[in-house]
Amino acid sequence: MKVLRVVGPSDTGKTTLVERVVDRLSERGRVGTIKHIDCEPDIDTEGKDTARHRAAGAARTEGITTSGTWFATGDDRTLADALDDLGRTCDYAIIEGYGDAALPTVALGDADVTDPLIAASTADAVDVDAVIDRLEATASYERSRIAQSSDS
Repeated sequence: MKVLRVVGPSDTGKTTLVERVVDRLSERGRVGTIKHIDCEPDIDTEGKDTARHRAAGAARTEGITTSGTWFATGDDRTLADALDDLGRTCDYAIIEGYGDAALPTVALGDADVTDPLIAASTADAVDVDAVIDRLEATASYERSRIAQSSDS
């Protein structure tokens, strides 16, 4: 699985770039995404079944609809754990955030990144074809390649 990280300050177009890259890569294979969230997400609604499962002590809860749409919640999940799961079914993983992870990166704005695949002021300045060409030239994901600091 090929992995690409998109980092940068707010309003540089990280999500827009992720959308553009995912759209293009989905023509080549199955794509998974991971979004770093620095606050508690509002997924488990108080009083609803999945929240009740977690409150009862479930370490991980997955909600799956009859159409196959799903989500998962749990505790102590790391970036490496998420990538390992995506690696079972995806050809590509696109990560938004995780500024300290040692992965192939597109750096937007003034993001402090050593040796990015591409650096640009905003997402609008990024050539998606160039990103994909450089991503395809990178080594496939191996768990040991992620810096320990990204697991926290």
